[in-house]
Amino acid sequence: AKAFLDEICYYTNGSSYDDLDGFASLSSKVEDWMGVKCFNKLFYYAIPPTAFAPATSAVHGVFYNADPEESNGFIRIIVEKPFGRDLESCKKLGNDLAQYFSEKHLFRIDHYLGKEMVQNLIILRFGNIYFEQLFNKDYVENIIITFKEDIGTQGRGGYFDNFGIIRDIIQNHLIQALSLLVMEAPIQVEGPDAGDYIRDAKVAALKAILPPNADTDVVLGQYDGYLDDDTITNKESNCPTFAAILLKINNPRWAGVPIVLKAGKALNERKTEMRVQFKNSSAGAFLFNSDKAPPRNELVIRLQPKEAMYMKTNVKSPGYDSSPVQSELEINYDHRFENFSARGTNPDAYTRLILGVLRNKQEAFVRNDELIASWKIFTPLLHAIENNPAKYRPIVYEPGSRGPPEADIFIRENCNFERNEDYVYNLKTRTLVKRNSFSNLADLSSSEPASDGLNDVGLFGLAVMGQNFALNMASKGFSVAVSNRSPAKVDLTVNRAKAEGNLPLKGYYSTEEFVQSIRKPRRIIILVQAGKPVDATIAALSQYLEAGDVVVDGGNEWYPNTIRRGQELSKKEIMFVGMGISGGEEGARNGPSLMPGGPKEAYDLLEPIITKCAAQVDDGTTPCCAYLGPIGAGNYVKMVHNGIEYGDMQLIGEVYDIMKNMLKMENEEMSQLFADWNKTELDSYLIEITSKILAKKDELTGEGHVVDYILDKTGMKGTGRWTIQEAAERNVAAPTMAASLDARYMSARKDERVFAQGVLQGPSIIP
Repeated sequence: AKAFLDEICYYTNGSSYDDLDGFASLSSKVEDWMGVKCFNKLFYYAIPPTAFAPATSAVHGVFYNADPEESNGFIRIIVEKPFGRDLESCKKLGNDLAQYFSEKHLFRIDHYLGKEMVQNLIILRFGNIYFEQLFNKDYVENIIITFKEDIGTQGRGGYFDNFGIIRDIIQNHLIQALSLLVMEAPIQVEGPDAGDYIRDAKVAALKAILPPNADTDVVLGQYDGYLDDDTITNKESNCPTFAAILLKINNPRWAGVPIVLKAGKALNERKTEMRVQFKNSSAGAFLFNSDKAPPRNELVIRLQPKEAMYMKTNVKSPGYDSSPVQSELEINYDHRFENFSARGTNPDAYTRLILGVLRNKQEAFVRNDELIASWKIFTPLLHAIENNPAKYRPIVYEPGSRGPPEADIFIRENCNFERNEDYVYNLKTRTLVKRNSFSNLADLSSSEPASDGLNDVGLFGLAVMGQNFALNMASKGFSVAVSNRSPAKVDLTVNRAKAEGNLPLKGYYSTEEFVQSIRKPRRIIILVQAGKPVDATIAALSQYLEAGDVVVDGGNEWYPNTIRRGQELSKKEIMFVGMGISGGEEGARNGPSLMPGGPKEAYDLLEPIITKCAAQVDDGTTPCCAYLGPIGAGNYVKMVHNGIEYGDMQLIGEVYDIMKNMLKMENEEMSQLFADWNKTELDSYLIEITSKILAKKDELTGEGHVVDYILDKTGMKGTGRWTIQEAAERNVAAPTMAASLDARYMSARKDERVFAQGVLQGPSIIP
């Protein structure tokens, strides 16, 4: 990079975007550097749209006026979006550019047009006779194009709030992909005039689309927490972060076929795909003597991640059953084509597009009349939303979900979309890691980092427990990748790692990048809230995982849920471990007790990491960690462990009550007594910490002890209740734990206790 900057990258200062002297100085420097006066000129506009006109004026004045025939080399300009906010602003930008340069000089770049699968659409449509025959209203039931991000605005809310999801994604990326999918055949797709032929066909398709009705053709959403972004000044903003828009194409090929463009942020996964769902097979229910026809065929084109195309196809059930079952005919690019990567046969979209500019191939760039046709579709909808914010208030949806549930209903009702709930796409990779082979693993006992640049382990979920355990692993010499639903926690953890000695910890905002940064077979620990958040996290991660990878849930979870998740992931040959972590936030950072349960193969992969990070006993020779058994065993042990702690804490609480209210002991006396007990067979962390808490002075008021200011109200995370439930199921008496659970229920209902105190008389002391 330094050689590039020192030898072939030059910077010339200018006073403004239209500084003629600055551009003339740039031209002179290039002439001096190249030693010639004839050279090609390519300008890349990554500047505000308001600067397009002045910058283009200067480029025209310095370079074009000196050589209008371009005999001394071409002049080409790449223009980055946004291409306006609506139809009028788009027309103005177009006119600003057109007064200086014709369309042959202008390359409006939309990086989606450089993606492998988008560029594949023309070949797919017109290079395969069966697709061309099927792509029409007689065979297609609906078309759905989806863009999903698993992250929010990540501190860019101030920028995003000025545009919204429709302008940011749908009006450009998705409508461009749609036009390629549904357009009529161009005159030619290769040759000197192919750029105009292809764009003529796209414009014809766009002109046949009527603007959607704001009242009937759209569902808007905004994820919960969007307005918490500090960069958003309007805390009443109705800016949508999700939209599903119904379109119709009014031409003979597509008349009556419903099309939905759907895009959203902070959803359950990162994915962009196009789905063409075909009609039901003729007389299918009667043919197969069933109450319904076989599932619909569906062409799925996945743009990202892991490019693929597959056709959902009905085949005979294997064995003696003759009923139809759905599988797929597929092309998975990273399996089918050798070296399919950014450095191989799948270059970055911008790399393709810039090369196209150098080759003067304009078919993957947006022409001005395309922009106008696109803005004519969406401007009425955008103006309706923005001019009546109270009427078109977006539906709030949970981050990590599919978006507003109303959107699924909207698509089902307006598109007659049918989801085959029995179908699961075959995610199994063809190049599997041998589970029992450790030849491809870094030597995890070595302090030297692996040379491949990948991380040893990943941790997702960066509340304090997650942060601390990630730092624990990094402080033991393991390279750690971290990620979280909200990017602020990622930044906080990375900064903590730097402050604690530049620990080997890297942060990732994208779920895909997080997973891909971890060495195979991957080991990923998740520390998120129990229940649905665990399922959502596993769903987001598993789409990028491969057979042989290991996922560990380190939270407090009801062990049947862990068993269920293990069974579901085993179908994809992903190993799942439920691991209890005891010791609280301090233990997570400095050494917890770890209770893993799952496949022994998975434990063997985790063992070098977790035994080193666990608390050590017997003078540091024995880790507080051991393999506890099959899936669910770790959570079961942690559940009972917590249940016992509930009982211990209840005993301590009742002893404290007797000493304080009956024996009238002072806090210092009680503290000393607990300290003395801790020197006997009662030696334990709970007795030790009780002694310290009772002795701690209140620093805020400077008067009395902290314990006297603590609210007498507690909660729980569920493990104590689960323990009592399990004890009852197994006919095991657990009276102390049951009493502690009852006490917590009563403690949590403080308002009712206070009210009851004024009505009921408690027991009195007998003289």
